[in-house]
Amino acid sequence: MCDLLVVFGDHVLLFSDKKCAFTEHTDPKVAWYRWYRRAIEKSAKQLAGAEAWVRRYPGRIFVDRQCRQQLPLELVNHQHLKIHLIAVAKGSAQDARAYWDSWGKGSSGSLVLNTEICGNEHSDHPFNVGWPLPNRRMVHVFDEETLDVALQELDTAADFVAYLSEKEKHLASGHADYLVLGEEELLAFYLKRARHLPKVPDGALAVIGEGEWKKLKSSRAYRKQQKEKRISYLWDDIIEYQVSHILAGSAFNLDGSQSISHMETVLRAMAEEPRHKRTYLGATLHRARKIGRGKKRYTVAVKTSNDQHRVYVIMSLPRPTAINYEVYREARQYQLATYAEGCKLWLPEVREVVGIAFEPYSTKTISVDFLLMRFHDKELDDSWRLDIEQRLQQENMWQVCDSMQP
Repeated sequence: MCDLLVVFGDHVLLFSDKKCAFTEHTDPKVAWYRWYRRAIEKSAKQLAGAEAWVRRYPGRIFVDRQCRQQLPLELVNHQHLKIHLIAVAKGSAQDARAYWDSWGKGSSGSLVLNTEICGNEHSDHPFNVGWPLPNRRMVHVFDEETLDVALQELDTAADFVAYLSEKEKHLASGHADYLVLGEEELLAFYLKRARHLPKVPDGALAVIGEGEWKKLKSSRAYRKQQKEKRISYLWDDIIEYQVSHILAGSAFNLDGSQSISHMETVLRAMAEEPRHKRTYLGATLHRARKIGRGKKRYTVAVKTSNDQHRVYVIMSLPRPTAINYEVYREARQYQLATYAEGCKLWLPEVREVVGIAFEPYSTKTISVDFLLMRFHDKELDDSWRLDIEQRLQQENMWQVCDSMQP
């Protein structure tokens, strides 16, 4: 169906990945169009077919050739699916640089985005990509020059999907045309303008020349941002930590089962956070493990998600040496759940709490407990509220070592 399928909430990303040799010809237009048809047009048609299948038969997608192992993810109702088509076309960069050099114009070798051309019109515009599919159906074309750039800068699913959506919103609207001398230039334009593309007047042609990406990379603001986001990768690390245990068969649910679907919901919520949110969450993880080196519990509730109904609870709890490790784990899980329920008392609008608990940095044995708690009622009934308040008092929670951050 396609080379890679990614499901992220109600977004589905379909990838076609092709590396085609660029065959020399005396006429550059002939050489270009032959390569375009094999590397881009063929991918676009494959992706269009994959999209049609996903929309018509979302329950008939398999991960093996024998079609016995069904896709272990349930796709949302097809009316709400947002499908993004992505063609990775490699093999043209060196010839693109040589072509533009022959015109006296230096180039990085990345493909030009040109929304004024469609279908067979590509034959007269070497190294320009417009609409491989009719009706301005967007196919995001990345080459060897721009794929790594995009995935390095947009290195969370949330950030990558946000960029694709913003690009589709503007370039596929039909109100104006765009001539962009490389995907990296459009990305730089997007990043410098608070991750938005400006609205272009109807009937206009927006031109983004080369140099935007180099200017961004050499700016002081960019270097500062790169330095500040290093702490954010602690959030990635803890997600990868749990994924590694799930794949190794060493992760368990509270009931002792190893149901991946249950574990995956927690990780999916954590993975929804974009990079700038992970910077704060990563710093919170680091602080919790560092502060928790003493004998006291440290717990913090953080509300940073774009989803205003979600709260993260991060707990660091040292283990007394006299207590068996399994007993300690049970106590830690109970305290984490109690604190998570307590969030509903302080923030009635909360609908979802993601909890993470671990030992501080100073201990040799490290385990992590993950929790996802959902509240279906807007308010707690009186008996539930009283029970939570009593348990919070018994565990001595919401005191000096525990805090809540907006």
